[in-house]
Amino acid sequence: MKEAHDRQKSYADRRKKELEFAVGDLVYLKMAMLRGPNRSISGTKLSPRYMGPVRVLDVVGLVAYRLELPDSMQTFHKVFHVSMLKKCLHKDDQVVTEVPSDLTPSMVEARPLSVLDHRVRVIRRKKV
Repeated sequence: MKEAHDRQKSYADRRKKELEFAVGDLVYLKMAMLRGPNRSISGTKLSPRYMGPVRVLDVVGLVAYRLELPDSMQTFHKVFHVSMLKKCLHKDDQVVTEVPSDLTPSMVEARPLSVLDHRVRVIRRKKV
């Protein structure tokens, strides 16, 4: 039993990430727990996995954080476990809000210079 426990613990420890957030940090909140039959957010395949960024208001415990939630989520509890959070890596002032005026579609146009090699394959009496 002890050997199996140690093996499983070593597997879990390899994947474990030590996350700590300070008051005022921006984080993303995982949407998995907000989905379900009795929740206001529907869970489709292409729906976003995280919402936010939201600001950390308070550190409640070693692994619990109180977040500043938007008005649409006033019915939810405001304290979340660290496993439900993901660090927001960009700052608000570093986000590009609009496309630069000197960027034109002709700048990213790709044209082949020459054909280096070709191959003809016969598939069911058709040459491709």
